Amino acid sequence: MIRIKRITDLDRLAETIPKPKGALLEFGLPKWKMMPLEHKIPMIPGPKDAYNFTRRKVGRNLWEMDGPRMEFDLSDPHCHENGFSYEPLHDKHLHDFFSRPANLKCLLKAGLITVDMDVKCSLRDYNAYRKYLRKVHTDRIRRELRRRNRLFVERRALRFAEDQARKEAKRLREREKLANGRQHLVQQQLLEKELKIRKQRERAHKTVRRLQLLKFIRQEEQRMINIKRKKRAEQIRQKCKIAAEIARRKVIDVLVDWKKKDKGRKKAKNLRLIDVKQQKQKVIEERWKKKQYFQEKDIERQKILLQCIDIRRQKFIQNYNDKINQETARMQRLLDNAKLFTNCYVKRYLPDGRERICCKKYFESNKNGKEDELRSNSQN
Repeated sequence: MIRIKRITDLDRLAETIPKPKGALLEFGLPKWKMMPLEHKIPMIPGPKDAYNFTRRKVGRNLWEMDGPRMEFDLSDPHCHENGFSYEPLHDKHLHDFFSRPANLKCLLKAGLITVDMDVKCSLRDYNAYRKYLRKVHTDRIRRELRRRNRLFVERRALRFAEDQARKEAKRLREREKLANGRQHLVQQQLLEKELKIRKQRERAHKTVRRLQLLKFIRQEEQRMINIKRKKRAEQIRQKCKIAAEIARRKVIDVLVDWKKKDKGRKKAKNLRLIDVKQQKQKVIEERWKKKQYFQEKDIERQKILLQCIDIRRQKFIQNYNDKINQETARMQRLLDNAKLFTNCYVKRYLPDGRERICCKKYFESNKNGKEDELRSNSQN
């Protein structure tokens, strides 16, 4: 638990920002794919053609990324971190030349590219390229942080402006309410004065009162007509507004339905692509495991064969040594017999004419001969 790295807010932000193309490994061991860009790929020996380090395809520039360009950076003016060396196979002006069938055949035979037109490279170059991709990714993260900070400042300013506008609207409503109350009081006072004057006029001049009453009735009728007309116009306006709102809601519902269907299609497509990718990864892992299993079996078989060869070699050496020892003993016996013969040759006869035998072998042979004669005589 202590070794597990805790996920910070910056890590979560980095996960939301897409990594440059080529940052995610499609080969090698499973931990390589989870390894961040700041870590180097280790040198681990594997089976032949188990993985090939490739950066981009033939004719594609290594130092040009898709998407927004990087900002002007002077943190490494002498190119100590990234060399930006010239690669002929990644030169876009030489793409037509290297795309010829004869040249492709030569490059494949030399092992400089793969069948998918990906240019092979060394582990050191690949780690340097990962360092460059890390720099591109950090630049994108830096831009996103600046953008979010700017949005945060703008939103805070908008919230402050909204609060001020809300307070100002509240003050204006209170003022308007007070003004309406004062106007209502003034109107009530005017009406009371008008009623008093009307009563006085009614009492004084009945005829004038009748005329005024008729005039007032006419005004009221005209006002009611105007009110009804305004009410009818308002109803028509409300109906038009409701109809427009219904049409707008229908359009919104249709657009929302379209968006939901598009999201469903995109989600199904992404799930299908993820499923295909996982199936490919499973096939690659199964092949890798099969290769490891067959190689281990082959290594065990070779060990058994080497043990058998060593046992046969030891037996052969033992038999050979036995033969050599037997032959050496036989030659030694012959040498001893020859020495006895040379020693006894001169001493074979004495000067007085008697035979002298000094060879023990002769005595043994003579003794054996006499025993044979005795046996033959006894049998006769």
